[in-house]
Amino acid sequence: MCFPVLTPLDAVLAEVTRVLRPGGTLVSLVPSRMRFGRGLRGWWRVTRALGIRSQPWPNPDARDGLPKILRAHGFVVEASERRVFRREIADPRAAALLVGGLYLPGIAPESVEAARLALATWARPGRRLPFPLRRVVARLPVAG
Repeated sequence: MCFPVLTPLDAVLAEVTRVLRPGGTLVSLVPSRMRFGRGLRGWWRVTRALGIRSQPWPNPDARDGLPKILRAHGFVVEASERRVFRREIADPRAAALLVGGLYLPGIAPESVEAARLALATWARPGRRLPFPLRRVVARLPVAG
């Protein structure tokens, strides 16, 4: 889950390449882009309260574009799979936990509180937010 936020990404991947043995496998789980569907209303409330359109990641391409980035660093991508998981936001406590876990550098504390309150008013048993994730499995080739 770290590739969208680690900087500089090229240096991070150079270090991963250096320490991973030839033939070694890298398995990464990263957030995937949101698509239209059920649960978007809850996310819309959060992002609107925060005053953002999307997560402020330094490396947004390291989400669905991670396979291409890894290939550029010499990896052989063996799998890239997107799945959507859903988390119930049944009450204000669950809403606070979710908002507290977001990567929000530079966002004012009052905006974070507004997002927590916005999601808390939306929360109720059976309400679920989608969490799209991408699992990428890549191998460092054996030299020779």
